[in-house]
Amino acid sequence: MSRPTVMITGGLGCIGAEVTKWFLSHTDATVIVCSRSVSQARLKRVFDGYEADRIETMSVDIADSKQVDTIFRKHPISHVIHLAALQTPDCNADRDLGLQVNLAGTQHLVEVMKRFGSQIKRFVFASSIAVYGPRSLYPSGAVPCGVDPLPSGPYGVWKLAGEHLARLFHEDTGVPTVCLRPAVLYGPGRDIGLTSSPTTAMKHVVQGLPYEIPFCSRQDYQFAPDVGAATAISASDSFDGYGVFTMPSHTKTTEEILQVISTVASELNGMPEPEITIGDQEVPFICDLECNDFLARFPQTPHTSMEEGVRATLQEFAKQNEKGWLVLG
Repeated sequence: MSRPTVMITGGLGCIGAEVTKWFLSHTDATVIVCSRSVSQARLKRVFDGYEADRIETMSVDIADSKQVDTIFRKHPISHVIHLAALQTPDCNADRDLGLQVNLAGTQHLVEVMKRFGSQIKRFVFASSIAVYGPRSLYPSGAVPCGVDPLPSGPYGVWKLAGEHLARLFHEDTGVPTVCLRPAVLYGPGRDIGLTSSPTTAMKHVVQGLPYEIPFCSRQDYQFAPDVGAATAISASDSFDGYGVFTMPSHTKTTEEILQVISTVASELNGMPEPEITIGDQEVPFICDLECNDFLARFPQTPHTSMEEGVRATLQEFAKQNEKGWLVLG
């Protein structure tokens, strides 16, 4: 079997970077990292210590089908992981741009993949728990992945539409296709998005600065390297057909995650006492989602405890701070 060539759109984002690291650590794949903008400083920071000669970076606008087509003509792409998207705040601020990137961009990618379908072994589409409505719309207890989606904003609507485009791609080509619905990510690389503030709080803890997490909701939290591994495993492990999955998470209130941050910070030598407060906003995302179907299909997926995930995040941010790489934003 020839060496796989994995194309990752949004490859310098939070999940994309962790997916790339997983492939570099666990396979001999060549990774084509696609991003709207490619910064050498970010590349050095994100992939410090990794085998960078198996990474090729390309500046790509996913909404430009000609640019996407060029990638497939230039490289023998065998696996496609589509992560590129504008996050909720950007979609709300500019719905026309969000439509072009999140939905039209996915459609353009699907049409290009169909022309090269004979060489593609797997397609993974990053959807979101934003396809569901607020938690109050669903019964108490664990919420199955297959409950009715009721997106409350354009980001969730476009992600749900993207799942259907992925399904149609599978039906047209027979290429095994996986749609994943990540929850609230935290950890290194989580820089933007409506629910990035717990991670931003950890950056402030490292620098000894005060910060307020603006929301007080219960959320399903996932450690970014776990989601990267889950995404990569769903692209590389045996799988046939089409499937939509939620992934392992830890359901916590903002108060509970802040308590974890405080406890772990106090255990780390030299870490300042956190000065983190909590606001009163509510986040309109679901929680308590079960992941049984995903684990049955991909049982090797890691599920790091919240304590270990926060510890690893604080330690990584401390290293970045020492090197002058830590950006509070």
